[in-house]
Amino acid sequence: MRIGEMLIRMGVLDRAQVECILDEQQSNNEAFGAIAERMYGIAPDTIERAWIEQTQERATIFDPERGVDDDARELVIRRQAWQFGIVPLRLDDGYLIAATSRKQLPRAVRFATRVLGMPVQFEIADDTELSQLLAHQYPIRGMDKSIFDGTAFATLFSRKAA
Repeated sequence: MRIGEMLIRMGVLDRAQVECILDEQQSNNEAFGAIAERMYGIAPDTIERAWIEQTQERATIFDPERGVDDDARELVIRRQAWQFGIVPLRLDDGYLIAATSRKQLPRAVRFATRVLGMPVQFEIADDTELSQLLAHQYPIRGMDKSIFDGTAFATLFSRKAA
């Protein structure tokens, strides 16, 4: 579903407003969300919510049999992979295919767009699969599935401070 349709469904824009944004987008090639913010004062976090929902709808199920390409893995460092719950899997026709979990998807989407600057198609793994994949591809002593409930970084850093 397109982001305009998402914003209509969310009750943020109506169809006429979406058409105005699309007309504006054709003339200046600006991102839909940026135009919606500028023309109608839509809050950036609302655009981001719609965008994350759109990404979630397009996501596929993680397939561990497909493996990880070295070229893709090198796009992020260990800390980033764990912090943002993202594992680059492979490059495919200008897109990065990356694994994350539903819980980590908002974080992974923000990281991918703000830092990687390339289009990303996500594959959704459960938290256990994702933590195992992270541990295998980006091993950090003391990191495990507890990262996803927020305790891993606190535990890891409190041990270093002691």
